[in-house]
Amino acid sequence: MNSHHPSSTRGITRRRFFRNATAASATLALQPSFHHALAEESAAGYQNPIMGGDHPDASPIRVGDDFYLTHSSFDYAPGLLIWHSRDLINWTPVAAALLRYYGTIWAPYLCEYNGHFYIYFPANNKIQVVHAVHPTGPWSEPIDLGVSAIDPAHIAENGRRFLYTNGGQMVELTADGLGVKSAVRSVFSPWPIPPSTRIECTCLEGPKLLAHGGYFYLNVAEGGTGGPATSHSVISARSRHSEGPWEFSPYNPIVHTQSRDDRWLSLGHGRLVDTPDGKWYMTVHSYENGYRTLGRQLLLLPVEWTADGWFRVAPEIAADSTIPMPRLGTSQQPFAGPSDDFTSSTLGLQWSFWHEYDLSRFETGKGFLRLAARGKDLHDTSVLTNPVGGHSYTIEADLEVQDGCEAGLLLFYNPQHATGITATSSGLHVRMGNGLVFDHQVGKFSRVTLRIVNDRQEIDFYFRFDQQAWQRSSESAEISGMHHNVLGDFLDVRPALCAWGANCATFRNFRYWPEVNIPD
Repeated sequence: MNSHHPSSTRGITRRRFFRNATAASATLALQPSFHHALAEESAAGYQNPIMGGDHPDASPIRVGDDFYLTHSSFDYAPGLLIWHSRDLINWTPVAAALLRYYGTIWAPYLCEYNGHFYIYFPANNKIQVVHAVHPTGPWSEPIDLGVSAIDPAHIAENGRRFLYTNGGQMVELTADGLGVKSAVRSVFSPWPIPPSTRIECTCLEGPKLLAHGGYFYLNVAEGGTGGPATSHSVISARSRHSEGPWEFSPYNPIVHTQSRDDRWLSLGHGRLVDTPDGKWYMTVHSYENGYRTLGRQLLLLPVEWTADGWFRVAPEIAADSTIPMPRLGTSQQPFAGPSDDFTSSTLGLQWSFWHEYDLSRFETGKGFLRLAARGKDLHDTSVLTNPVGGHSYTIEADLEVQDGCEAGLLLFYNPQHATGITATSSGLHVRMGNGLVFDHQVGKFSRVTLRIVNDRQEIDFYFRFDQQAWQRSSESAEISGMHHNVLGDFLDVRPALCAWGANCATFRNFRYWPEVNIPD
């Protein structure tokens, strides 16, 4: 994960973790490959992102012929969603490691040791661990390791187990990996970023570790996730021992955005993973130029090993290239949409609540989701969300509201910044991202269908009562400024269902289209 701006609601911020780090960073250009012969048909290639929308700080591993990963869940629960793939490109959510809200979750580290699986993660700046016999769980309850840090990474050598964290720190773990047996100590310093490079901060963070070919490899992130487009980067080092000393790669930075005109900005936070047939890849996250509202999306880059035991991204491969599929005979599929008819008795894995996960609050199945109102207004409710990618999309739901309840559809960044259309038993309310609300008195109705159309970050609102003709509100919104560089907190804009006030709301037929869909 990356630098965090100070907030009065969080006692320890990323800035404080990194305030003593020295400034630094350089650029390794990922050259365009439009004229490079990839010797593959275009149908056998993939394009980034491999996960659209906000899936930052990904932590992939291979288990036999299968791949699993988790990523930061931040302020949402269930948390630490587990994804599965057979080809590193097409991913499906299969489980969640955290089944209630434990606080803000940054940069988890999924790993396997002696046939057992662990996720080390920071919750409210305290390192925790959960463990399981299989990546899909069930996972244990979190164990607090008593370490104040973020961005943990696990490595083992000769039966000893270590945990690296942000700022070049390391601590030795107990043999079972569920406790700490030494004091935290410094073992790694930042790579010297050239002062001509525009960065947000040095922010030494995001360690990722690998044992390969007689060396231990340490990837870190430097430069800061936010700020200028060229801020973030992947820096690598190696050592003969898991405790160091570390030698910097001559190919540093391994990955780095070259220009603010590139499509993919603030490339960084890289972890290596291999395929069963010996290919190597690295996941990184990145903001898309012009669409920071989508959060940090997940990209995959092929990696090559050099004769002298270093790795690099092939110079002819760019993050926006068409790249051969890792597994022959497969193809990249469209991202699965979050549409839900609410016929399952359990809430789908595409959904997560803001700052809570209260099973008593909702009922699902039988074709509806009944959501009890929570809080007095948007500022103290918990919305139900799902992250999506794409420059344009449309969401819709049928809604019934009881007296005293206000409910509807939002595009949600945080409780202070959301846009959407909500309904009470006698009126409609259109909300702008700056908090301005327009009220429309429409009289009593039994059911309303609401639709939000996101047309490249310009937002229109539609509604119809009891299957009558569609109407469009006179107000529209614009959300391009709803992102971390403006608002902080490393969040994204995502579709959400909401209900506050009293009693409850009933949602049916939540529909998602990955394009502009203006009703007839």
